[in-house]
Amino acid sequence: MAKKIIDSIYDNEGGFLSKYKRIQVGESGWGTLIGLELAVTLLRFLPGALGLLLRSKIYPLFFASVGRGVVFGTGVTIRNPGLIHIGDNVIIDDNATLDAKGGTEGKGIFIGDRVFVSRDALLGCKNGLIRIGHGVTLGPNTIVHAIEASEVTIGDHTVIAANCYIIGAPNYKTDRTDIPMAKQGFVDGKGIAIGSDVWLGASVVVLDGATIGEGSIVGAMALVRGELPAYSLSHGIPAKVRGTRQPSDAPGENVH
Repeated sequence: MAKKIIDSIYDNEGGFLSKYKRIQVGESGWGTLIGLELAVTLLRFLPGALGLLLRSKIYPLFFASVGRGVVFGTGVTIRNPGLIHIGDNVIIDDNATLDAKGGTEGKGIFIGDRVFVSRDALLGCKNGLIRIGHGVTLGPNTIVHAIEASEVTIGDHTVIAANCYIIGAPNYKTDRTDIPMAKQGFVDGKGIAIGSDVWLGASVVVLDGATIGEGSIVGAMALVRGELPAYSLSHGIPAKVRGTRQPSDAPGENVH
């Protein structure tokens, strides 16, 4: 198991700057860290059209790949951008966070075309993998995490409302009582798979191991674990299927 981020911060390997570099740019060199620090210091809170223009020209230099027409709002937090891929015409709104710290080769964050990452949303990938399809909207304050080799996939044209929590992370091992649970490591995670054309209402929580079929609607404040079939209408804690969107049925009730 890879060393946990918190352990890397508190261990005795390297000084403060070395630890800071691992968090900010991973295995990239010191030149990358210095360049990113200068760009963020000068541009992160630069307002107006000038700030948008300069960030769109300078920030992509530090990412693994960035497509055309990408917009970075003010206050965006970026960590280990060398493991982050962004498609065309993506909007990263004010105060959003793209965090791939602790990641390794083959892991990271992959964002498709025409994705809208709303203000204060967080994509966090700690040695896991996040794949977001084309035309996806992530609502304000939504958190998407993929931790310890877990994978979170979100299909094309999916709409995720505000304050959702999508956590692709396995549970801690709890067998022993002589050491803290946080030191025992994780059981094997299953990840999360959200299909295309899915609508998650406000404050939905999706747990590791969940699968949500394409075309599904999950009502506000639901807790999703296990599998929800395609074109289902679900809500509740835990979420249960209450109806279907299949064309042969009458129009379903609005469960948002």
